[in-house]
Amino acid sequence: MSNGDIDPTIATIESALREGEAHLRQLERASSILTDLFPLNAEALKAFPEDTVPVLDQFIYRFTKLQDSMATRLLPSLYAYLNADDTPRPFLDILSFLEKIGILTSERDWQFFRGLRNNLAHDYPESTVQTAETLNTLFARWRDLLTMFETARAGYRSKSKEAYPESGD
Repeated sequence: MSNGDIDPTIATIESALREGEAHLRQLERASSILTDLFPLNAEALKAFPEDTVPVLDQFIYRFTKLQDSMATRLLPSLYAYLNADDTPRPFLDILSFLEKIGILTSERDWQFFRGLRNNLAHDYPESTVQTAETLNTLFARWRDLLTMFETARAGYRSKSKEAYPESGD
């Protein structure tokens, strides 16, 4: 690879990091607007202020997009980069490896967020109690996903400096 060429795995990681940072900015913004409305119960959810519904939708959307982007782009690419192996692997193997080397804070927490994301994707209007509980959980814990993203980003930056110390940053 010549100096002008960028490794496709590194390009994917960098792109996924920029995408994740954009999602996190919007999550933070929406979170600050929604703070006074949480915790929710079924009645509060039914009476949710109409002008704030788009903010809640944005909060859910950005959480889902961040979680999806990490699952499909960032974490598999980090695994490929750190192993110099882009052979497809079962996702649980990727999670286990990344947790073992400190790039992922917790495989169990990752699975928790995946389940939460799936609950949000299958929202049923007749289950407002469950929806309120899911949203309360998301609102209370989304910063744990932020920490997970930041840990992955810091781990990548650290490992890439080890691999390419002359690039300086």
